[in-house]
Amino acid sequence: MDWDWEASPTYESERIRIDGTQSPAILYDMKLPRQIEDHEIGLMLSIADHHLDRRLPFVALVRHERGTGVIAARHRKAFADWLEDRHEALKRDNFGVVIVMPEAIFRAVLRVVYRFRAPPLRTITTSDVPSAAAAVRSELRRIGEPIAPEIETFLDSVPP
Repeated sequence: MDWDWEASPTYESERIRIDGTQSPAILYDMKLPRQIEDHEIGLMLSIADHHLDRRLPFVALVRHERGTGVIAARHRKAFADWLEDRHEALKRDNFGVVIVMPEAIFRAVLRVVYRFRAPPLRTITTSDVPSAAAAVRSELRRIGEPIAPEIETFLDSVPP
């Protein structure tokens, strides 16, 4: 997907918001995940590729809302294929994702999937945004990235 993340660090539709303005903290706000379009999955992966290819640190916060579901099976497959293709690069210590999944059943499914096919990058799953924001802060500290006041404000502004 062609997108200049340096010149235009955000994308928004009624389905998703991708915000890279406070990199290395990246927000994927999954407003309507079941309705996300193929090109939006491409954008989600392209901002990660942008960081991987430049060896930049990356800690994504993926926010789901209760009752909105998850992405389509074909999109889950696209992510699985990407994880496989980028497996070695994703093992870097400064690359991770924090997922907000309010529904316990979806968190349980993720735990089972991860037992059988662990993702190559650090992945943390939480039930709410405040826990996720704390996890992002912890991950940034773990990788030695400063948490500037702008990143604090950014994390505090993520809708609950």
